[in-house]
Amino acid sequence: MSIGTPALVHLAREKIPHQVHQYEIPETDGPAQARGARVHYGVAAAEALGAPPGQMFKTLVVSLEPPAGAQGAQSAPGERGARPPEIGMALLAVDREASLKLVARAFGVRRAALLDAADVTKVTGYVIGGVSPFGTKRPLPVVIDDAVLSLPRVFLSAGQRGTSIEMASADLIRGLDAHVAPISGAE
Repeated sequence: MSIGTPALVHLAREKIPHQVHQYEIPETDGPAQARGARVHYGVAAAEALGAPPGQMFKTLVVSLEPPAGAQGAQSAPGERGARPPEIGMALLAVDREASLKLVARAFGVRRAALLDAADVTKVTGYVIGGVSPFGTKRPLPVVIDDAVLSLPRVFLSAGQRGTSIEMASADLIRGLDAHVAPISGAE
């Protein structure tokens, strides 16, 4: 069954082989929510699908600060002619933590920082817990953790909470024209 998220429309249009899986995830409510608890959507998705967490990939959206002195470098905030930082996506397994230093190195920039939830939605059209690297509002450069090279298949968001895509790792890399590099580990 296919629902028409932008990610699924993109995959169908580009004829990228994939399978769609739907699942239910627990919502954090009551006392847990009052304490600031949050659902770890990727881990919950892996559990619901019976997939190993190392095969379930999360999509992080990051701002990228070019190296000092780079052609067309970002101006200081508020400065006349200032332009916003570049934006990229980093994909890695839900059981790993991204090193923003390694993400910056992979993109060849000085610094990488996670975007806040509102900016993620503005840039991608997706909400946290449902961000797919496919079908974003505008194409973004993508780096995928090199652990993907040891996996025949991966799972990732189909563009909404409760729906995942399963696909061959090679199709993920090729379909996103992604760069593969080590991006997880201690900072």
